[in-house]
Amino acid sequence: MAEATYVLDDVQYDINKLVPEGQRAFQLLALAEQRVQEADANTVIAQAATVALHQKLKEYLTDEAIVTTDTEE
Repeated sequence: MAEATYVLDDVQYDINKLVPEGQRAFQLLALAEQRVQEADANTVIAQAATVALHQKLKEYLTDEAIVTTDTEE
């Protein structure tokens, strides 16, 4: 494993000196944090796409597509 450290409560730990289970827990933690960052990036991308698509849809809205309700029955 490459040099890896973990800081908790201002104490730095050398992951390579942990038991294999501890090293695996660290790897999983790093992977989980990476996935959170990817999810955050995907959310930003999806939000930007939503804004762009709302703008694009405005180009296609016509008066003929307006829904009216008849209150007379």
